[in-house]
Amino acid sequence: MAVRRLVQLERRLDKNEELRRRYNEAMQTYLDQKHMVMVPEEKLKLFNGSAKTTSNYSLNDALMTGPVIQDPLFDLVLRFRKYFIALVGGIEKMYLQVKQLAHDKGSQFPRAKAALLNDFYIDDFIGGADSESEAILLRQELEQLMPKGGFRLRKWVSNAKSALAGLTADELGTQSSLSFDQELVKTLGIHWQPGPDLLGVDVSCLAVNGQWTRRKVYSVIAQLWDPCGFTAPVISWAKVHMQLLWVASQGWDDPLSQDLASRWTDFYQQLPKLSDIKVDRHAFTNHPILIQFHVFSDASEAAYGVCIYARSINQLGQIKVELFAAKSRPASLKKTTLARLELCGAFMAAKLYRSIVKALGMNRTETWFWSDSTVVLSWLKRPSYVWPTFVANRVSHIQELTKGHRWNHVKGTGNPADLVSRRVMPRDLVDMQHWFNGPPWLSLLDQHWNIEQNLKYEEPSEELLEKKKHVFVARTA
Repeated sequence: MAVRRLVQLERRLDKNEELRRRYNEAMQTYLDQKHMVMVPEEKLKLFNGSAKTTSNYSLNDALMTGPVIQDPLFDLVLRFRKYFIALVGGIEKMYLQVKQLAHDKGSQFPRAKAALLNDFYIDDFIGGADSESEAILLRQELEQLMPKGGFRLRKWVSNAKSALAGLTADELGTQSSLSFDQELVKTLGIHWQPGPDLLGVDVSCLAVNGQWTRRKVYSVIAQLWDPCGFTAPVISWAKVHMQLLWVASQGWDDPLSQDLASRWTDFYQQLPKLSDIKVDRHAFTNHPILIQFHVFSDASEAAYGVCIYARSINQLGQIKVELFAAKSRPASLKKTTLARLELCGAFMAAKLYRSIVKALGMNRTETWFWSDSTVVLSWLKRPSYVWPTFVANRVSHIQELTKGHRWNHVKGTGNPADLVSRRVMPRDLVDMQHWFNGPPWLSLLDQHWNIEQNLKYEEPSEELLEKKKHVFVARTA
């Protein structure tokens, strides 16, 4: 098997001289840096850990899977938006020189130890600090700690030029030395402009050739990488229409009907507009004296979703509201009431909130929860055991996850999560400022908020709700 693979590689290199040159350079680098050595013939053993043998198993299949030792990518991206000064770097040839390092040598470098344990995803560092001086100290500590394990950090990028002072051009992650105004950096799949300090969405890799099929549709949507949910209303549109394809009669590679193909063509042609979306990387004001999270949920017959905003105020009284995270989910194909879907949205909101504050270490942050469903609010005001099982289970979890925080009523017209539940096409989302910066009243002092604290309505039973509303999901385009 090893010989056969070698022959296949040689044939491939014979057809591409440039590939052969780059391959030889890489191999020579491994030799020069002692990452590989010539093996005497009597000790020669060839293997590829991922290659399957005649038993259809590989060596890697037989190895025990170890525990997850790095935080989820979602958590790292969230923390990236927390720092005033962003700092990004990468480990050179990490896979060839892994050792345990943070616990062995980290006590001498506390900032670098914390970053090594919490702000690395594989070989990428994505972190920062709350001031330029702290960012410089963090970078210097990492530069001192990493070589002790044989690691070299390079491709440094920051929104503050002073944080990169003293680095050579080879150590920077941009094309021009310390000139980032027009630079675009891709870190962990996210587009970041360090000069203006803006995040964006990458849609450059999407390509469809030939007729639309279910497989091509699913492939395109899977490539829409947006961990923070900046494009959640658009993703919601895609998920709902993907669900329609799932119940359609076509096979995976059968051409879609003219009506369905026309919809996906229109959607696909609008996707490049998402590249116009720009969101502040730093989600808070500089030196905030107050930080709040505002969590909105909503549902329709087709989907439900949630969006969370960070609201901060500085000493000058300046207020900043930024979309922090959002999420969507299509409604079940089974019949259910709108009230239950609203409850599912509230449950999603509670879980996403808990994930965010855990990742940021901000569990004590003042948080407001908002829903336009008076039914859901009435359910949450009572002990869970008084409700039927479906409602009781979700109410119990929501009450536990959001303990100590208020659930409030917001009018449907002022609920930004409505955009997720009713879905939006790409060209329309770009100009929806209230999606990226929240409803206008959030930018006012809280005494100007119109909070409906004393809603006058009966607290209905589940059975009464079924009779009154009787709103079932109808799967329509």
